[in-house]
Amino acid sequence: MDRSMDPRNVFTAMHQHVTAEILHLMEGFYSNIEDGLFELAFRGEDEDKHRHCFDLMREMRYRRTNLIQTFAKRMQRGVSDWFYTPPATTNKSSQAALSQAVAMAEKCESHFYMLLQSIAQRAEQGTGQPTSPADLPISPARIAHCFLLSCRSLRFDDDSIATVQELFGRFILDRLGSVYGPVSYTHLTLPTKVLVCRCGWWA
Repeated sequence: MDRSMDPRNVFTAMHQHVTAEILHLMEGFYSNIEDGLFELAFRGEDEDKHRHCFDLMREMRYRRTNLIQTFAKRMQRGVSDWFYTPPATTNKSSQAALSQAVAMAEKCESHFYMLLQSIAQRAEQGTGQPTSPADLPISPARIAHCFLLSCRSLRFDDDSIATVQELFGRFILDRLGSVYGPVSYTHLTLPTKVLVCRCGWWA
């Protein structure tokens, strides 16, 4: 293995690239949030549900910048987790959010399992740190966890979070294939002049 390229630089650049791609998906999430909430509001005849969804539209619009910035910071904090296993959280709120995130990400992790497994194998080879697909710093569960903690830190109530998480799954988690594919097949395997996060030192 050619160690001329520092693995930390490679994984840091790749993590930053993935975060940027997810933030791009967040723009799409926000472009569709009002239509999504309108759809959820009129799934039934519950007037309280209608009112809740319309109030949430205003709240999401008002908190857009803070939510995206908070989410981005939480994602970036995960870059060091490629090289060590973070301690298990003892905070009850964070534990509850993690359980909620795992449930949110279950379908997505199953759908993208082969890509995640490929990334985990190459990450273990490059970092020397045993990693399962579910524990990757860019796994669907970790991404969902960052989002839920961001919502909680901005004091969204539980009902609002439960409503928004369905749309986050639809517009972010279900579209992660466009993020994981390049990471698995290009960023961590083939040298390229285009991608900053290349990894020719795997050979």
